[in-house]
Amino acid sequence: MIKRKNIQENIFQSHISAEKISVSRTMSLLGTLLFLLFAVADILSVSVTLTEVLATRGVVIAGLLIAYALSFSKYFLKYYDIILSAAYLLTAAGIEVMIYLSVAEDHASSVYFAGLILVIMTLFGWSFLKVRTSAINTVIVIASYSFLEITRNISLSALFVNIFFLLSAGAIGFVSQLIRDRYVRENFLLQQSLKEVLEAKTIEAKDNAYLANHDPLTDLPNRRYVTELLEESLETAKREDKILAILFLDLNGFKQVNDVYGHAVGDEVLTIVAKRLEFAVREGDNLSRLSGDEFLVGLLMEEEGLSEIKKMAAKFTAIISKPMNIDGVSLKIGVSIGIAAYPIHGDKINVLLNIADKKMYKIKRGVQNVMRDRQQAEVERESVVIFPGNSRNG
Repeated sequence: MIKRKNIQENIFQSHISAEKISVSRTMSLLGTLLFLLFAVADILSVSVTLTEVLATRGVVIAGLLIAYALSFSKYFLKYYDIILSAAYLLTAAGIEVMIYLSVAEDHASSVYFAGLILVIMTLFGWSFLKVRTSAINTVIVIASYSFLEITRNISLSALFVNIFFLLSAGAIGFVSQLIRDRYVRENFLLQQSLKEVLEAKTIEAKDNAYLANHDPLTDLPNRRYVTELLEESLETAKREDKILAILFLDLNGFKQVNDVYGHAVGDEVLTIVAKRLEFAVREGDNLSRLSGDEFLVGLLMEEEGLSEIKKMAAKFTAIISKPMNIDGVSLKIGVSIGIAAYPIHGDKINVLLNIADKKMYKIKRGVQNVMRDRQQAEVERESVVIFPGNSRNG
């Protein structure tokens, strides 16, 4: 559970990384602009320590521009808390120095104090620092401000009032950041949840589409799907002047395997035949289990490769006819193959399938007749009884 939370936190941090960089750059540029604009107010309102105040502004502006430049570094996110904390603390320190340098006659101290409140507010609202880090930075700012004011011999009542305002700003910022971070995380979790649901539905849809298009036993394309694939191959054949050969395969002796050894062994036979055909076909050929013990192979060939079709059929016959050892039982089956080809036999897939199917059944009937004749001959031989003839010496 802890590991999952850590992974989720890493994903969340990666999710807000772009926002971290964008907000940091905006804060740096906006802070720089404000410090430049308020320099005009210094010129108008500060008299005695103007040089020191402007020098202080220059240091803060330099720090903010360095923070902006660092946001383009590949290490920025790694040291994000350190860089942002340094930028905010430098800004606050600059304002506090200007408060320290101001004198009562300049009437600038109250303006600088307002700037200090803004720093605390933006510390919570304009960064993705951890809430604890923001709170620690606020305590540092208020403590350093208090120390400087004490050294200026400010009255305790005025100091308490100012500290109250700073603490109030920190409290408001603290609560605001908690609420913001909660909504950001909830939004992220909602996005993640929706993404996971969408991915699950996409996978489910793909699985359903795959199951709808493939035979569950052999994992080969089914009749409907292979028909679509053959239509595409036919279009290619017509466009590129190629030959599309369709081979209709039906296993010989498969029914006997099911009757004698059971359907589990029959399924294993079908799986073995499917694997053998997968190894035998070429890349780009179409292979399908149509139903029962029927398979189909679609061969897209060059026009001069017409003579290769029968060789491919002989190749399929040879590999299917090899003995199979299933659960210690040696089995051997045959195959009948009917062939139809575009453009010789037609230019539509349903026509080619029908012709190949009929040719296959014609061959299969011939095989069955041969087998039946052999069985009949064996029965007749076994039924012949030889009686000894009468012997005169007997």
